Amino acid sequence: MYQGLHYDITAVMQEALATGLFVSTVTIQEPDGVLVGSGQPSGNWVDVAGLVNITAINAPISDSKILADEMKTLEETMAVNLRHVLLDGYYPQIAPYQRAFMDGVGWDIIGAEADSQSQMTRLHLKLATI
Repeated sequence: MYQGLHYDITAVMQEALATGLFVSTVTIQEPDGVLVGSGQPSGNWVDVAGLVNITAINAPISDSKILADEMKTLEETMAVNLRHVLLDGYYPQIAPYQRAFMDGVGWDIIGAEADSQSQMTRLHLKLATI
């Protein structure tokens, strides 16, 4: 019996979650809003209510090349790593000014995309280290 398209759409995330591949944990954080010294941000991050310990799939950005990048100078080396993360549900409130604290590391949110069917959210994350 045909149950309609809505059933098919909601079943996609149920099937994805059933794979057991959601092994990473993401907590969305934002700046604490405290200014120090001459009006500079404190550099401290706080967890966003409702966006703590979200299970996720942490994967490299799919492309024909490896996207970890490295730039070297005499004094330092800057490495850039990009990730594509699928969260376990729909979180449209995530914004690029926030960060994703995933598996013990703080990542910059380059983009957050919640699907039009209110089923899932994908993050594009960046980690630059020197």
